Amino acid sequence: MKVAYYPGCASHGIAKDVDIATQLIAKDLDLELMEVDDWNCCGGGFMDDKNESSHTSLNLRNLEKVEKMGYDKMATPCSVCLNSHKIAVDKYENDPVLKEDVDQRLKNANMEEYDNGVESEHFIWVLIRDVGIENIRKHVKRPLTNIKVGTYYGCQLLRPSNVMGFESAFNPHSVMDLVAATGATPVAFPMKSACCGFPLMGSNPTVALKMANNVLSSARDNGSEILVHPCSLCHLQLDVTQTKIQRQFKQDWRLPALYITQLIGLSFGYSPKELGLSKMSMEYLSSRGIS
Repeated sequence: MKVAYYPGCASHGIAKDVDIATQLIAKDLDLELMEVDDWNCCGGGFMDDKNESSHTSLNLRNLEKVEKMGYDKMATPCSVCLNSHKIAVDKYENDPVLKEDVDQRLKNANMEEYDNGVESEHFIWVLIRDVGIENIRKHVKRPLTNIKVGTYYGCQLLRPSNVMGFESAFNPHSVMDLVAATGATPVAFPMKSACCGFPLMGSNPTVALKMANNVLSSARDNGSEILVHPCSLCHLQLDVTQTKIQRQFKQDWRLPALYITQLIGLSFGYSPKELGLSKMSMEYLSSRGIS
């Protein structure tokens, strides 16, 4: 099955391991990821606050590109990118003044008026809806039995629920279902849908690291040995910054943070190195006999 694929800026840059793992398991599951032609940054997390018309135009431009490719859905591995595109469409459809401005911007960029012909989806939604949990289980070569995995959703994947729409913001289960398919034990924890703090790293890193630490501590305190998540930017915040968190809070523990397709990839038999896992994650997995 061919899927229009919007990787987003982070997974083409400092979170490229997200894209590596996603591409690997997609091939195993017979998903051909067709990267969106000439895509642009979604502007999520900064442009939406600065200029709503510019933000909406950027996102609708991507969706117009997908429609010209002949697809009616666009999948992304990043929760922020997903939220950005869905919010843009919602604003466009419900704000006549903004719509008029956006239509003119698209016209100036030689794009057609957006006709709501493309639906944005998270890559994990594609895995659940189109591939199916049972099919994923059939591809597991190395069941991750006896590993307790904290299932983190973050703040962008579930809210606002009337716009995102895939599952309940109060009782989500998509990430838990995928973790269970690998043979690992999914662990719910109180901070599973709290913000990781990434948006504040540029303006208030002290508070941002505290927010990340709240998530990691909540997962660890509830028995998690690994944390998994569905967002390229959460990946940067929860994996890369743990050394800074250790220093700020004088901690002597760390919690490996994996993107969900990295965990699935491990169960499919790929090595931690092939999946681009961090040194911290590889060290932990090696202690569990996974290399």
